[in-house]
Amino acid sequence: MTPRRRRRGRRARPVDHPEPPREPREAPRKAELRRRAEFEARQARIKRARSVIGLLGFVPLGLSLLASAGVEALRIIPGEVYLGVWAAVFGTFIGLTVRMWRERRAFRRATAAT
Repeated sequence: MTPRRRRRGRRARPVDHPEPPREPREAPRKAELRRRAEFEARQARIKRARSVIGLLGFVPLGLSLLASAGVEALRIIPGEVYLGVWAAVFGTFIGLTVRMWRERRAFRRATAAT
């Protein structure tokens, strides 16, 4: 036998009971607040990492300057190595700065679109 499909029609509401007006939902507002909180937390985390990396960037730069000034204990490693490490740390610092800037612009653009 073939399975029979049962039709389920919607019954119309009686005229004396109109559909109650719907109140605006809080879900979009909550979603926006959650999105904003996540954005701010991400920005704070990147800013904290950027600050630490920025401070650590002074170590190889200072060591390079001290090695070129004549501190014999630091001349074991060539000054170019110190400058290379400093360039890598400084590049990371600039990368985090650009990332913060791009995420902030994307967030503002998304907020303006809604």
